[in-house]
Formats: sequence, structure tokens, C-alpha cells
Amino acid sequence: RQEDVPKRFTEHTGDKNVRVMRSLLAAQQTFVDRLVHLMKAVQRESGNRKKKIERLQTLLADNEKVNLSEIEPIPLPLEPPVKIRGIIPEKATLFKVNFRNEYFHRIVQYGLLLQNGFQIFHLILLRKENLDLKLTPYKVLATSTKHGFMQFIQSVPVAEVLATEGSIQNFFRKHAPSEKGPYGISVEVMDTYVKSCAGYCVITYILGVGDRHLDNLLLTKTGKLFHIDFGYILGRDPKPLPPPMKLSKEMVEGMGGMQSEQYQEFRKQCYTAFLHLRRYSNLILNLFSLMVDANIPDIALEPDKTVKKVQDKFRLDLSDEEAVHYMQSLIDESVGALFAAVVEQIHKFAQVGTKSFFSCVLL
Repeated sequence: RQEDVPKRFTEHTGDKNVRVMRSLLAAQQTFVDRLVHLMKAVQRESGNRKKKIERLQTLLADNEKVNLSEIEPIPLPLEPPVKIRGIIPEKATLFKVNFRNEYFHRIVQYGLLLQNGFQIFHLILLRKENLDLKLTPYKVLATSTKHGFMQFIQSVPVAEVLATEGSIQNFFRKHAPSEKGPYGISVEVMDTYVKSCAGYCVITYILGVGDRHLDNLLLTKTGKLFHIDFGYILGRDPKPLPPPMKLSKEMVEGMGGMQSEQYQEFRKQCYTAFLHLRRYSNLILNLFSLMVDANIPDIALEPDKTVKKVQDKFRLDLSDEEAVHYMQSLIDESVGALFAAVVEQIHKFAQVGTKSFFSCVLL
């Protein structure tokens, strides 16, 4: 039983290494408990987001009361090889904290997100087929049934890229310029962008990931596009009439438009990924069948239909050639989805309105 594990571990008191490990685990647990308690307390306080962040930073700086900014070195729970000595107060925000790590007398930062109730799925089967679609699997560690750590990847929401740079290509030209590359952009960066777009389009389609908008699509300076916030899966979506996959005109324009060589390569990568994943459909479906009792909200809604929902996405009734034509139709439907573009604009205005008039609400 799970509750017996700590008891059995503490019974082995003779071995020095066991005692050291037990002490480190206890220190980690104390650190996590204090951090969760502090974050929850700050979120409950009145005031807008800026006020809450200021309050959080003030509390973290008061090491006599909180004891989180300067601690004895402990392994970072999400990445044990990294030893942390505390949180950097001035770098902390409501959903991201940076840890101080002393290494050869240098101070480095390691970003993490602290969130409630997340569900993350990683599909790495494509690597077995030597198909590297530049995915961005980030580390996740549950520290309780309601809380956990998520690795922070340095990136910018596509919505912010468009607002500040005007286009995805402008963003890449700013951070990875190249006179010899397509559109004045590094060949490697453009290749990474095209492949990552294809990978996530196919995977989020198969998993039925919903609530897709340009604020939960992130972009790195090296060209990687990746999704976050998987609160809706298996076809559930708070937005009406969502397209089969998230493929906005801005994303296509980032490739050079529908007539570009890069867009044609994107489509080819989508077909290839879809065919490869179909070959592993039995394994993927078995994994979902094992999650029926995992208390994941979107699975718990209709547990008896979970596997069928995913199976339908694979269209196993089609030949490989027919499956390619099917994927072609999904891409065309998604990129030409007018209603999805309207919903994106509504979401954009709602975000602006919320920040302006309801700044006390945590987004």
C-alpha cells in the first residue's frame, strides 16, 4: 500500500546513505508544503495580479517567517541532479518561481510553474520511427493530488508574438536572421517551426485537445511551437464548432503562406506523422484503456467511450493512401475555418476586456 512505503523506508535506519536520503526527502517535502501554502495564501488575497505578485515577492524575501529564499541545499524535486538553495524573491510570479542554484560560485536560475489540476500527455513514439518533429516534452511532477511542478520552457505566446512583432516571421527574423535562409530566417529555425507545427497539429487532433487559442500556443526563439494547457481533451471544447486541429492563418503565414515550399513540407510531415502513429494505434489505445479509472475529468465523463473516441481519430478503416487523403481534408478544413478565426478574435477581445475591467481575477 502507498501509505506503507514511507514507514518501511524509515525502518532502515542503520545505513548512513538511507538516513541522508530520508533527510533530503523530508526537506524536499517541507519545502514543497511551504511553497504550496504560500502560493495559495497569496492567491486568496484581494487585489489585482500586480498586487498579488508584489505580496508574494515580499513574503519570499522575509526568510525569517517563510524560510524559502535561503535554505540548505536540497535536490530540486523535478530534477534531482540540480541542487537548489532557495527561491529568488524578485523573480517570482504567481505561476512561476526561479530557484537559486550555487555551482562553482555562480548563481543560475531554474524556472518552474506551480499549477493546480493539470493533465499532460507525451507521445514519443515518433522518435522510434526516426521522425523528429521537434516536440517539446516538459517535465511534470505531481506533489499531491491537486498540486505539482511543471518545467518552465523559455517561450512567448503566439498571441504576444503577433501583438509585439506583427508576425511569426518577424519574430524569427529578429532572433534568428539569415541572409541565405528562407524569408531572411535561419534554415534550422524555419525547419524546426514547420516540423513542430506538424507534430502538434496531428497529436492534438488525435487526443482531441480543446480550447486551442493563440495564448496557449507558445513559440521559442529556436523555432519550436508547442501547446500548453490541456484542460480539455477527447473532443471536449468550451468553444463552439472547433476545427479538427489548431492551424490558424497566422501559423500558415509563418511558413510563407499556402503556396510556399515550407507549407507543402508541413503537409507532408502531417501525413507522415499520422501514418506512423496509426501503426502504434493498439499501444496508444491500450494506454487510454488503462487511464479509464485515473479520475481524469474528460475521461470520467464517458469512461466507456474513451477508447472509442481516440480510435475514431485514427480512421483504422482506411488504407494508408486513403488516410493521407483524409488528413489532407482535415488540414484544409482547419486552415479554412472561418468561424474559428472569429472565435479567436472574440477570445482576444475578451482577454483585453478581462485585463482591463476585471484585473482582480487571476487568468
